[in-house]
Amino acid sequence: MHLTLPIETKVALNSAEAWNDLWLRSECASPTLQAESLALWREQFAPQARFDAISVESGDRLLAVLPLVRTHTAEIFPAASLPSNPWLLCGNLLLDPLVDVDAVCDELVRRIRDASIPLLRLNECEIDSPRWLAFQSACDRANMETESRFRYEVARIEIADDFEAFFARLSRSHRHAMRKASQRLAETGEVKLRRVTNPSPEKTQVWLEKALLVEDSGWKRDAGTSVLQTPGMADFFLNQARVFAARGQLEIALLEVNGRAVASMFGFSAKGILFAHKIGYDPRFAEFGPGQILFLKLIESLHADGGWKAVDCVGPITEAIARWRPARYRVGRLLVAPGSLSGKLYMSAYKNFAPLVRKLRDWRNQ
Repeated sequence: MHLTLPIETKVALNSAEAWNDLWLRSECASPTLQAESLALWREQFAPQARFDAISVESGDRLLAVLPLVRTHTAEIFPAASLPSNPWLLCGNLLLDPLVDVDAVCDELVRRIRDASIPLLRLNECEIDSPRWLAFQSACDRANMETESRFRYEVARIEIADDFEAFFARLSRSHRHAMRKASQRLAETGEVKLRRVTNPSPEKTQVWLEKALLVEDSGWKRDAGTSVLQTPGMADFFLNQARVFAARGQLEIALLEVNGRAVASMFGFSAKGILFAHKIGYDPRFAEFGPGQILFLKLIESLHADGGWKAVDCVGPITEAIARWRPARYRVGRLLVAPGSLSGKLYMSAYKNFAPLVRKLRDWRNQ
């Protein structure tokens, strides 16, 4: 059923309540797409950049919004991108699925063209999802040049009611490996999964630090890329964690042996989906596969809870995650030239010269 509503448009949006109401109605589940998380992302990563929230409204009700940060592609071509990066994805297309989707997308595309953006470089799009397909179709109807590029697949582990049935569907070799690893780890001490979901602001910091210390004990510390080794990132994730905790959306899991955390997961949840954002393990326990045992116990716990739909593994699928026989969805990059001559020139130049610019940049950084 579609709702027929009059359409109005705005470039800027100041109502977090309206934003979050649209997120709740949309097909997007990640709580990082809520207004508060986006505001924290902007403050951390793009405090000086121009921000546009291209939106379509009916009265006080948002029907669609596309958050954009002005930037440059390949450090040369002016463009607008989603407010997302490898640290956290906080921007996406939010669309009410119960309206006339084609009409709303047509209006959104028209508003993008009016915003005088020469090029859209939209990373981390679920390119096969209904909302992004509808958006691309609207671009086609507006004679905008587009290009969709597949980048990677993300694993989504489905949660049903019966953990034993789920476990039985795994390969025989993985079931055997999990039983053996669990038994060997149990021989070293008491093994326990600790899940933290709605701590107080003070306890949020305590539990987050425990999870991040596990990540910092591994190879990321030596590479200087762990959260604790990156200036400003610990405070950023703490502020995000407090937002999630206040909404009952924080998920921290620790695999403990005799009270000592040997693997950790920092994530968040909404709409029945747990997003496993950061997973780490203590390399001193690597022989036991603590990250995999954490996943095993976490999935078993979610089955026991009831009401869960899936675990989203967020980033590119790995060999370790593939062993859980997950469903998969595709993530890619969508390029859009909104229609001006400069936009089409930038699109052509980007497609032809950006790979060369990246190669030269990588060569200089060697």
